[in-house]
Amino acid sequence: MMIYEREKQKHIFRVLDYIDQHLEESLTLEKLASVSTYSPFHFQRMFKGIVGETPSAYVKRNRLENAAHLLIYDHHKPITQIALLCGFSSLSYFTYSFQSYFNTSPKKWREGAYLERFPREYDDDSKISKQVSRMLKDKSESPSYNEFKWLDLAKVETRVLPSCHTIKSQHIGPYTKGIPKTWEEVYRWSKSRELLNEDLLFLGIPKNNPYITPPDKSRYDCHITVSETARAETDEDTYVFKGGKHVVYEFEEPVDYSQRSMLIECYSELYSFWLPRSGYKYLSNPVELINITQKKNSLSLECKIKAIALAIEPK
Repeated sequence: MMIYEREKQKHIFRVLDYIDQHLEESLTLEKLASVSTYSPFHFQRMFKGIVGETPSAYVKRNRLENAAHLLIYDHHKPITQIALLCGFSSLSYFTYSFQSYFNTSPKKWREGAYLERFPREYDDDSKISKQVSRMLKDKSESPSYNEFKWLDLAKVETRVLPSCHTIKSQHIGPYTKGIPKTWEEVYRWSKSRELLNEDLLFLGIPKNNPYITPPDKSRYDCHITVSETARAETDEDTYVFKGGKHVVYEFEEPVDYSQRSMLIECYSELYSFWLPRSGYKYLSNPVELINITQKKNSLSLECKIKAIALAIEPK
């Protein structure tokens, strides 16, 4: 990663974060350009070059995909409320936009139509996800932990993750490949500038739901924690990981990124079985705790997922 490329990406990452945090607000080209510090003309050209779509198209797609996610996983929230939370000024405009993008109404999507929307790149032998089949069952039914394929939910625990400052890089593309290379780039960039410390954490944050977002448009943030001293001495943008209470599932053996189909099913079981019965609700994107080690007799790094977590709070 060349320095001038990272500098441009840093400004665009800043805008992407701003969009994530203000999705319900008016996000004009002029407003987003001011966040980037570039003129609207240069910002729009650079944004499309790095992200692959115009700012307006990106904002609208993310509003719709965020709404689609809430319709699936926040089943008791009214559709009108979801529309407003995702930045749509009226239910009629939201319904029209949703129908145009997903070829189905919000109501039908919530009832299960989303299963047919995108091909499951990450799927293996199963044609219907366990997450959906359980949503369609009687709400009072409570299957035992043993009926789940991937997780031993008896080992799921709540844990407080520490608040910390991080440096990040971002991968845009399928979650099954390319992310370890991004980890390696940001790790070596940080290490060469002596920004790493003994207590560092590697936090991977999938920004999209692979059931909903096309693989080529999916975003994944690679965060490395930095010390207060290193943060004060660098000109690089740093980010705050808020930490707090999370539901955490740690794998017996770290999982490779190519095994995304398994990870999706793990998340589905946390979202669809554990959360509704836990007394908690999820707050934001999942967090993946990453294990990075030096390969034996090699300069290459091995990057695997040792645990997955969801930020939670009482309902």
